[in-house]
Amino acid sequence: MDFQIKKLILWPKKQEYDFKEIEFELNQINIITGASRTGKSAIIPIIDYCLGSGSCYIPVKTIRNACSWFGILISSNGSEILLARKEPGLQKSTDDMFLMEGKSVEIPSQVIKNTTRQNVKHFLDESAKLSFLDIEADTNNQFFGRPSFRDLMAFCFQPQNIVANANTLFYKADTTEHRTKLINIFPYILGAVTPEILAKRQQINDLTRELNRKQRDLQKLKDVSEKWKIEINGWVSLAKEYGIISNLKTDELAFDDQVNLLKELINKNSSDANIDSEKIIAASHEMIDLRKEESSVAMELTKSKSRYTEMSQLFDSLDTYRNSLSIQVERLNISKWLRSLSEQSSACPICGTTNVKDGVLEQLYNNLEKLEDETGYTKAIPAAFEREYENVKKEIGILSERLSAVQKRIKIQSEVKNASENEKYTLDGISRFLGKVQYASETFDLLGTDSALIDAINRVQKDLDDLKKQVDEIAIEKKIDTAIRTVSSNTMKLIPLLDSERPNDPIKVDYKNLTVIVSSDDGRDDYLWEIGSGSNWLAYHIAATLAFQIFFSNTAMSSVPNFIVYDQPSQVYFPQKIAAKEDDKELDPTLDDEDRLAVEKIFKTMASAMAMANKPVQIIVLEHADESVWGKVERVHEVCEWRGENQKLIPKEWID
Repeated sequence: MDFQIKKLILWPKKQEYDFKEIEFELNQINIITGASRTGKSAIIPIIDYCLGSGSCYIPVKTIRNACSWFGILISSNGSEILLARKEPGLQKSTDDMFLMEGKSVEIPSQVIKNTTRQNVKHFLDESAKLSFLDIEADTNNQFFGRPSFRDLMAFCFQPQNIVANANTLFYKADTTEHRTKLINIFPYILGAVTPEILAKRQQINDLTRELNRKQRDLQKLKDVSEKWKIEINGWVSLAKEYGIISNLKTDELAFDDQVNLLKELINKNSSDANIDSEKIIAASHEMIDLRKEESSVAMELTKSKSRYTEMSQLFDSLDTYRNSLSIQVERLNISKWLRSLSEQSSACPICGTTNVKDGVLEQLYNNLEKLEDETGYTKAIPAAFEREYENVKKEIGILSERLSAVQKRIKIQSEVKNASENEKYTLDGISRFLGKVQYASETFDLLGTDSALIDAINRVQKDLDDLKKQVDEIAIEKKIDTAIRTVSSNTMKLIPLLDSERPNDPIKVDYKNLTVIVSSDDGRDDYLWEIGSGSNWLAYHIAATLAFQIFFSNTAMSSVPNFIVYDQPSQVYFPQKIAAKEDDKELDPTLDDEDRLAVEKIFKTMASAMAMANKPVQIIVLEHADESVWGKVERVHEVCEWRGENQKLIPKEWID
């Protein structure tokens, strides 16, 4: 993404003074050099604050007391964008922001709020062409939310606490929230997951939920198939009684076969009937059997109901008993305390007398312990009891459904008998029966045996299969692997240019741990935190972060801004500065010749990385080292030198 810092602007609280601009060169290594306490390290927090950070990390006191607004002028795709944000005062941050965009933006002498932080974040997300779809569509977990412009800042800043940190490679990845989110969106940042894939993943999620819902509906129909099966049996039995179908053993047929048999009955007519005494007698016996079955099931259901009622009462009483036991246990704790007292003294711990008969107190303690054991025993009962309680409930449900099914079948046969007792075996009676069979068959069709529900499930399943083929997760993994190998290869090209103890060892970027792995000759893989020396950590940070910028510059549609800011990368080469007395810390540190060469390598590596990139990259370095170290390096531009009288970020007159 073409997005570079053109100016940093500070508006003073003292309105008699004009605003201050610090101008950067595009596509160059911009260096602000100076002594300590001049405000160099505030540059990253100011840029980050203007880009919508949640909190203001700009140092308090001098800088925040002197400035009313902070701003940056951005160059992006031939246009300029001015973003400014109000100094938060005593607040953690403020949402008051100013946004202006145009071919050439004129810096206003005074800033008045015209937008909010939320709008600026939305504007930046759209400018970066980021997807507004979540990484994981089927979760509300914020760590799997959509990638945002704020997440991309991990690749743009290397403040002092990060640039030589062994435990974390990226800005703000030292907190769980940012670290987890960054790991999750890494495939998107690398271009392996595109917005189109996110959209299709969303469709897959929606279709999966629809498919599951329809399959649950179908399963419910299948769950009650026993009931329908018995009902169909009733119709088939009558058909056998009329002699319309042969004397099949319909009870042994599968449910689908029974439904098909019912459909065949629709095509029959009264002339197909063949009534004989044997079939009528068989139907009578069947009705008797059904009555017996109804009676048997009803009796079992009554027993289960009675058992359930008794268990419910016992269940309630158990709660009361538990409460009672809890009180007793608490009291037993007191008895243990009494026993410990009696061990310390021969006197009775209750009344204080010394002539208590032998064994009386011991008997009291033993009885209390038995009660305590009983309490522990009864605690084990409820687990088995509750399981049995649920079994009885389930049994009542099964018996109720079975009884309903039997009664339905009896009703079918009884209705025919009672409605037209005198006409049952006439041709008209048989025709009416066949009409009812047709109605029953249509009902079963609507309930899902061959209904539109199955067709809908098949259609959704087909759409789902097609989408899953388009979202090839294996291909995505291959793209991630290819991208990581490219970044790792770029890192390996840069490491030998820096002051590293292992310049030729293979390096792999581990995005799932947000670090680098260095392989040794013996086959051992060492994580960054396992490698010693601050100069090594610095070298891997510089090489890896530049390697990512090279990769993004070679990517057609990267959303990551093409600038990166380093704050005092040479800090590991100033040991004498750390040990200096407090009064001497504002003095410029000095470098040994060897360290001077190591620091010079940092700037030369940056220039090499810019040459390796296909598109322009802007680097901003906030540095102690002066021109004598980096003056001969290509692509270097000195922005300003803050040394001497009134050479600081904040002019002296702003705070006097």
